[in-house]
Amino acid sequence: MTIKKITDELKKKTNNAPDIKYKDFIINKQKVTFVYSMSVASSTSINDFILRRLDEEKGKIKDDDIYEYIKNFIPNNNIIPFNKKEDILYYVNSGFTVAIFENDKYLAFENRANIFSSINRSENERSLKGPSDAFSENYQFNTGMIRRRLKTEKLWIDEKTIGEESKTKVAMFYIKGLADDDVVKTIDQKLDEIKIPYVGNTNYILDKMSNSNRSIFPTNLVTERSDLACQMLLKGRVILITENSNEAIILPCTFMDFLKNPDDYYEKSLNVVASRIIRVIAFILALLTPAVYISLMAYNLEAIPSGLLINFSVQRDGVPFSTVFEILVMMIMFQILRESDLRFPGKGGSSISIVGALVLGQAAVEAGIVSPITIIIVGISSVSSLAFSSIELINSLRWWQLILIVLASIFGIFGVMIGCIIILALLASEKSCGKSYLFPFEPFNKNAQKDAIIITNGAKYNMSKDDKDE
Repeated sequence: MTIKKITDELKKKTNNAPDIKYKDFIINKQKVTFVYSMSVASSTSINDFILRRLDEEKGKIKDDDIYEYIKNFIPNNNIIPFNKKEDILYYVNSGFTVAIFENDKYLAFENRANIFSSINRSENERSLKGPSDAFSENYQFNTGMIRRRLKTEKLWIDEKTIGEESKTKVAMFYIKGLADDDVVKTIDQKLDEIKIPYVGNTNYILDKMSNSNRSIFPTNLVTERSDLACQMLLKGRVILITENSNEAIILPCTFMDFLKNPDDYYEKSLNVVASRIIRVIAFILALLTPAVYISLMAYNLEAIPSGLLINFSVQRDGVPFSTVFEILVMMIMFQILRESDLRFPGKGGSSISIVGALVLGQAAVEAGIVSPITIIIVGISSVSSLAFSSIELINSLRWWQLILIVLASIFGIFGVMIGCIIILALLASEKSCGKSYLFPFEPFNKNAQKDAIIITNGAKYNMSKDDKDE
């Protein structure tokens, strides 16, 4: 196929897009056409290193094989030869300049424009003592942030292209010899099975790889911190990084991963133990406080000390609604305030939500709609849920809080116990890439216990066998 037919076909496919340019050169009576996109390629790089160089030297070139001359003498750090004309637009839309030769030969020169955000501080997972650099939308930057921390030749990267229309790169990182081969194979097969037209960020991959929705609790850990990704690689985990996304997926994932923090490995072990115990207590309070309060006030009054019961009765005097209704109304109002805080543009969201909580809570008590103890119970539960940075975990807590509240309102304290048993049963039966979700407690692993609640110095650095069953 002639060059003109190829360019005409490209113009037809793209509806003669105004940002895609075609530049013809005649060198030794041979025609070469360069195709590039002004939107994603650097015009300065194209002009200085390709077009200007050929324009100045085309009269001096004596080489009959123009393809070999351009391939060997055009300065570029990444030149990709290919033979399929169907790949031309992929490279053009990826920021490459494609040279089209006769006889169906093509060269792609990387000239990407810097249209990505730079490396920024982590926003959702703030760092107190550790490094604060976070992943960005730049695929090469993200790969480099892992490479500069793990310089071992055992760091392997498998790259795939997913998305029938977006053709998005997805890279799978793992350390050969530490990662379980079965896990790597399972993830690789799941990636091959993904058939979707568009991949916007890691959440598209996450949604397709989730193996179950029965638990509600998240079975995949997402992070924007590169140091956490490297820590997990050293534990034998697999990391997925998606082009145009500032987050990485950690697989397999365990429930205990959500109760840890990357800064734990930069603190003294004794301080980390205290922090992790506090997070466990916060999780229990967030999950059980409303349901236990409802069960005690509605069914199990005998379990409350008489002095405290009298105090509760005095506070609830004049409140026309049931305890369940009070709890549900105030929890819904808190969640509305939290959502408005997250979505409010600018920096005024936090102050507005705090003022809103104070005003609404005080007004509700003075109006006799809810009792003061209800405000305290909802406040304890809601603030405890904010001890975790994972949005997926916080959202799952919402659902289980509601389920436990319903069970407590029907069966009392026995309903709360039934709910807890259901939660434990679902967690114990859950799998993440074939691995137990409650690891290292089920199955029990002695080495991994060093990094469960109590962290030791050995767990900080020697993590290669933590995910292996003994």
